[in-house]
Amino acid sequence: MDHPIFVISDLHLGDGGPRDDFAVGDRENQLGLFLDYVAQNQGELIVLGDLFEFWQMNLSNLIVTHLRLLDRLARMNAIYVLGNHDADLDHFAGTGFLLHPFLQKKMCGPFERRIGGRRIKFMHGHEVDPVNKGDIPTWGRAFSIVAAMVEDKNGSPVRKNGDFVQDDLEAVGSHLEEMLGGPVWLVGKIMRFFGLGRLGILKQLTPAQNPDRQKELLLLYQQDRAADGYDVAVVGHTHHAGRIGDWYFNSGTWARKTNSFVRIEPDGAVAVFDWVNGEPVANSTVLEI
Repeated sequence: MDHPIFVISDLHLGDGGPRDDFAVGDRENQLGLFLDYVAQNQGELIVLGDLFEFWQMNLSNLIVTHLRLLDRLARMNAIYVLGNHDADLDHFAGTGFLLHPFLQKKMCGPFERRIGGRRIKFMHGHEVDPVNKGDIPTWGRAFSIVAAMVEDKNGSPVRKNGDFVQDDLEAVGSHLEEMLGGPVWLVGKIMRFFGLGRLGILKQLTPAQNPDRQKELLLLYQQDRAADGYDVAVVGHTHHAGRIGDWYFNSGTWARKTNSFVRIEPDGAVAVFDWVNGEPVANSTVLEI
């Protein structure tokens, strides 16, 4: 490997409507500048899952909306690892149904490379989570749909206080109450009837939806590394960019307030960066298990 590798994840591309977190602010232009930066550095690009937001959007409308971006990713020969929010594409692989070169040739699952004498595993990150590793929709997807309905009513994925709807379960709960038109006790009764109480839905959400699950997932990465014998895990999924020691690096997201990425040098050195106003800025976040 003679050139650096750049890793981004969790863009959650939508259709440009009120459910589309990626459409907030100047993000589309910033992504274009970032892709220019990758090309200028003769870098290889890996898109590490959740490129698309299929949990909230119409699949065909979403794809058509972003055909120009897919064309560019194909020209860059970018690798695309599927995540849990775009797992709907998984069973199309190898069938000939998807004819776009980016989806037909470069879509894959987790993989490893030896770089600078170290085994580096690239995966979206949901693969080690027993709740979210399958491609069958669970309560995490159901929650996303409810959040999408709130975003529709709000007219935007961002609330007036600047927080994203999907990052604020309390806000979704209060909006859900308004939508149902009933008091808090009624909403609670409905949730309990369907088994969605503390021991139900919250433990089945993704770590990005339920921050309390962050440390649980970090332990699962640690166990996966010990069992599989690789040296470095490069992942997304949690939306929390940062590192743990020299073995865990998270590329964050492009669907919240800060856009982040991971850079890997030919000698195997790995670092996390934020992309701020067209420039890379070192991210020094140290995550804890």
